[in-house]
Amino acid sequence: MKKLCLIFALSIFLFADISLQDKVRSYIGDTKYETQKNLIQVLFAQNEDFVKKDGTVDSIKVIAILKKNGLIKLLYDKPVHLRLAFRTAGDPVIFLKIINESLETMGYNYFLTNNALKDSSGFVWEIYLQTEHIVDPVAFANALELRGCSVNNIVKNDDHYWFYDIDSRNAYLSAKKLESGVNTNLGKPIKPYWINVKNAKEMSVSVHAGDKWFPDVVFFDENLHVLGDTKSNEPMRSLKMKIPYGTVYIKISDAFMLENIKHGLSLQIRE
Repeated sequence: MKKLCLIFALSIFLFADISLQDKVRSYIGDTKYETQKNLIQVLFAQNEDFVKKDGTVDSIKVIAILKKNGLIKLLYDKPVHLRLAFRTAGDPVIFLKIINESLETMGYNYFLTNNALKDSSGFVWEIYLQTEHIVDPVAFANALELRGCSVNNIVKNDDHYWFYDIDSRNAYLSAKKLESGVNTNLGKPIKPYWINVKNAKEMSVSVHAGDKWFPDVVFFDENLHVLGDTKSNEPMRSLKMKIPYGTVYIKISDAFMLENIKHGLSLQIRE
């Protein structure tokens, strides 16, 4: 617990005010900063272009310029244990799901949780990756933006440790949206289906010929709190259900293995 509290305290300290030049130096290191100082002065001559309305440095804009001009290291000489920490003041449940989604879209499917802490000030999640590449901060920020999140600040604590402060107040999953009253073929599942059913009141699912579906359906609100579920140890050809009030997302899977529905499912929702 002491270690977790220390991490959280450090996150607050690390996001204190810092000048643009200090920010650049922190991202590329002292040696490169000194050798490329003239170029850096030219690239960041328009200081106001890299400062947000609240007076803080825009980390994404700074890193994007450094990337474009080959000043920031994106590849390690050999595989390393890369440490990433993410902080939010928003709901931690959907935050974790969105961080997972965003990393997966960038090809990072395997990582270990090192620490997690939630208190009245927010939530911090720290993970380790075994990789030769840093997680590209600009690409990661873009992936988060597609899910309603924005990066407030990025701190490079050392070559193998990056700390992100993320605004996830408007977060949402990249779940499939369906048109009411239309029967939609969901296709062969690689992982459970996530469907956005906001405002829908009922749903019906049907199984393709040759498949056996053992229903496993979970209903979630906008913050991924469970509102209800249904699970069956018996195969079903179809299923009709009322959608609990307040449901935004549903997760549809098979109670045993996705191979049971290898031809996919058909889903229809009604508002």
